[in-house]
Amino acid sequence: MKSALLKYYPLLALLLLCGFYLFKAIDFPANDFANYYFGGKFLAKGNFSSNIYFPYEFNKAIFDSGYPNIFVSYAPNTPFLAFSFLLFAGFSLAVAKIIFNSLSVVLFFFSIYRLFNHYKIDWRYALLIPVLFLVPIKNNLLFGQVYFLLFFLLSEGWLAYEKKQWKSMSLFWSLAILLKVFPVLLVALFIFRKQWKPLSFWVAFCLLLLGISILFTGVDIWIFYLQEVLPKASNGEIATGFVDNYQSVFMFLKRCFVFETIENPNAFYNYPNLFSALMVAFKIGVLVIGYFISKRNSNTLFVFSYWILAMILLSPYGSTYTFILLLFPFLALLKSEISNTKKVAFCLIIFLINNFSLSIFIGQEFPFSYLRMLLLFLFFVLFLLQFRQKVNWKAVAMLSLFPLFLILFFKTTKPEKSTILLENGPTLVYDYEINNNSLIGHFWDGREKVILWNTKIQTFHPLKLKNNQVFYNNQQLTFDKSHKRKPILIDNKTVLYLSDYDRGIGFYTLRKITLN
Repeated sequence: MKSALLKYYPLLALLLLCGFYLFKAIDFPANDFANYYFGGKFLAKGNFSSNIYFPYEFNKAIFDSGYPNIFVSYAPNTPFLAFSFLLFAGFSLAVAKIIFNSLSVVLFFFSIYRLFNHYKIDWRYALLIPVLFLVPIKNNLLFGQVYFLLFFLLSEGWLAYEKKQWKSMSLFWSLAILLKVFPVLLVALFIFRKQWKPLSFWVAFCLLLLGISILFTGVDIWIFYLQEVLPKASNGEIATGFVDNYQSVFMFLKRCFVFETIENPNAFYNYPNLFSALMVAFKIGVLVIGYFISKRNSNTLFVFSYWILAMILLSPYGSTYTFILLLFPFLALLKSEISNTKKVAFCLIIFLINNFSLSIFIGQEFPFSYLRMLLLFLFFVLFLLQFRQKVNWKAVAMLSLFPLFLILFFKTTKPEKSTILLENGPTLVYDYEINNNSLIGHFWDGREKVILWNTKIQTFHPLKLKNNQVFYNNQQLTFDKSHKRKPILIDNKTVLYLSDYDRGIGFYTLRKITLN
């Protein structure tokens, strides 16, 4: 017993930190945990449909359930996430969060223990975890997030992969994909290494678990998710069109090259095709580098850590919760033979990525407002340099630049005719009306009715929606795939309608088209 305490005492600091925030989370608002909890609760009650992905409908249902001070958005979560939270539907929101957080901490500790033992890492390094990963640990527990669980699934799946236990690996990683989707990038590892047998097991387990969940959720909501929700989420459309808090490469490049009159008037250069081309080139570059690393690097933990970094960088939206996954490259670097000076430098960058408060730099001028993303990219580059000789950089450049030029020369983009009506408007305008010649908006922020236009409206006429497009005098005015509601013609010169164009599904705002 004494020898065990002496060996594992470095975990005590991590245990105390998790225990402290477990306690703090009891009185902390439900926040993101409410997404999962109410998804499972509504599924248990048989009230689970595509409406759950529309924030007004979802929050109204939560409000009607007796929770008036919650505003959440179920998108971009999968229907499987609600299915997995059926276990908590019988508890109150507060009790469910305590149980889930406690379970998450146990699984997180189990994974840390298993990784340190498997790779024979000095336990004293565990003392660094509560320091380097303070904010990710804190926010995962306070907000009741699922990334401790995701870390456990990825970790156990990887250890099973190392031991060639393909069925166990497939189970863990199938759960990871069905919960958060982005671990699907690990498919590339199997393809590049031509490991068809474990890949076939993985696909089979994914289909099996998907089929089980469909028995409870129905197939329609999965079709809606794949056709409507996932494409928007993959395009960074979670809430509003430009969200600096995401600190992603996607949002950084969008800030640079996609002009929007209200939300991004200071773009460096209005060239949406260049934005698309650079994103495609970046994604292909990451995949090609991953090919060489997967094929030529014998350090399997480094290979896995590369794909974890790739997942984080390729995601259009980021958060401090996700950075708990940086534990994998952290452990890979500890296990490596690089100098102690380099290890200290890497640890310093990890500390800044994880703990540098957004409030310090988010209000700065672009690009300094993206300091966290730049630090993450720096970490990625320095990580790559550790096996730079394994990569054919000419092939990476050629395969990345070729599609870039194809897009620039051949892709055509029609300019969007409509513009956002409200400057510094709310996240969600769920309805509007014209009363006493004034345009009145209905916001989900405690304000029941707000005058949106100071100009008096003389006349207005409702317009028709056909196939989700706005028409006036039998002429089609809109051509995008966004959801639209309530189009009207004001004073015979301005068309207004609610739309979630370039925004999260159901996050409507008012857009206007000025007629010629």
